[in-house]
Amino acid sequence: MLAKWTEFAQASVALPADHDGPRWKACVPPIITMQALVAALAELDQLPLAHRPVAIDAAETLLREQLRLIHEAWVGEIIPESITELIEESRQAVFDARHTGLEWRVIDERIEAPNLRPVAEMMIEAGFRGDLHAARAGTALFCGAPLAFFRPALEVNPPDGCAAVEVVGPRQCYRQLDDATGLPVRDVVAGPGDPLQPGAPLLAPMIVDGVLAPSVTLSAPVDVPEPLPVIELA
Repeated sequence: MLAKWTEFAQASVALPADHDGPRWKACVPPIITMQALVAALAELDQLPLAHRPVAIDAAETLLREQLRLIHEAWVGEIIPESITELIEESRQAVFDARHTGLEWRVIDERIEAPNLRPVAEMMIEAGFRGDLHAARAGTALFCGAPLAFFRPALEVNPPDGCAAVEVVGPRQCYRQLDDATGLPVRDVVAGPGDPLQPGAPLLAPMIVDGVLAPSVTLSAPVDVPEPLPVIELA
């Protein structure tokens, strides 16, 4: 990849001095920097969890500076599509890095959600300054559904019946009911980029920016005698 960027920089020397040549030359450093930023964020999982927030902040600051340079170069003109595509790719990479966290995902056929509020209180006392979304205690959850989501990701072991998975989130689980009987028929799991789904949301904020959230009144856990299908949109 370094060879590709070097070749791109060398080719920029041959750009004409008239028309848009100077604009393109001015954009060479920010273009290479944004390409490097996207590549670095793709390998963010190689950093220790504790170091990732600082790295993401630095990437966001670096991206803002490259965008400033590009807009200065093309002031009063339409930015070429190839550059705007790279800008969107860079923004998406920063967004995904910023919103990636750890999900406790159900892998057993069925579990009953434990009470995570005492865990949340201990996390805050230990200095956690992120977010936690969790299902209400006693809620029946089925294979593929999220029990909880931590952002930033934490090195914590999930409860029995769950696996720890890094995702861009939080993902929400919507319990959908049959219109005729009022009984649950399926759970739909949607990510932050998916359309709002009908149904009762099963996860609620428990910690927001390191502060314990007030208890949110969710629908009381409904007895679900049979496993529900879990449809994952994200």
